[in-house]
Amino acid sequence: MNSSAARVMGHRGVPSLAPENTLGGFIKAIELGARWLELDVTLLGDLTPVVHHDNSLDRCSDGSGLLSQLALKDLDNINNAALFPDWPFEPVPTLKDVLVLLMQKGVGLNLEIKRHQFSSALISQIVVDQLLQHFLSDKLVVSSFDVEVLAECLRLAPEIPRGLICSRLPSDWQSLALELELTSIHCDGRYLNQAQTLAIKDQGYRLFCWTINDALLADRLWGWGIDGLMTDYVQDFIHYYDDQ
Repeated sequence: MNSSAARVMGHRGVPSLAPENTLGGFIKAIELGARWLELDVTLLGDLTPVVHHDNSLDRCSDGSGLLSQLALKDLDNINNAALFPDWPFEPVPTLKDVLVLLMQKGVGLNLEIKRHQFSSALISQIVVDQLLQHFLSDKLVVSSFDVEVLAECLRLAPEIPRGLICSRLPSDWQSLALELELTSIHCDGRYLNQAQTLAIKDQGYRLFCWTINDALLADRLWGWGIDGLMTDYVQDFIHYYDDQ
């Protein structure tokens, strides 16, 4: 994982200014200076991988229903920018479309796999296949809360870096990191302490914190030595690139 530019990751794009997990939102984050993006992938019922956080359309779009009960053709008229009434129509993007965009822009990708009710083996195989076809970049990490997903990704493509997401750092994080051959750990910055930060860094892992929207918290975490953060406010945190 080439993380030299991963100090500030746009969390689902820049949802403080643009619809989350949309092509337009990703472009906006990139225009603001984001060099890495964090985004989510899950599956539709027809097994199309799409970039979407929730297991349903309800929160962000003008549609409703579980993704597992929908096919790609069912999304044709669904506007995923419903939370931004003045924003142009945005479809739920396929993973392929997003990967092609980020490759064109030269932007790094932190791809969180959200399996919801699908098996870890199934979603991992589909996502890894897409990455190997459409994202030939060293600016990549696959991340998940789900240990089984990370284990599958290790089995399928050990060359793709893996990051464990956690709210609070688990007591067995060191054994998990070894078992899953992790390159990074992604913690909720609100619950991380300095001793944990030092322990993670001393073991040689990269440390990224989510979702950091408070400047005081960001400054504290940077002072401890984290490698990067995910934020909804790329426009307010992009200056951290100048502090390298």
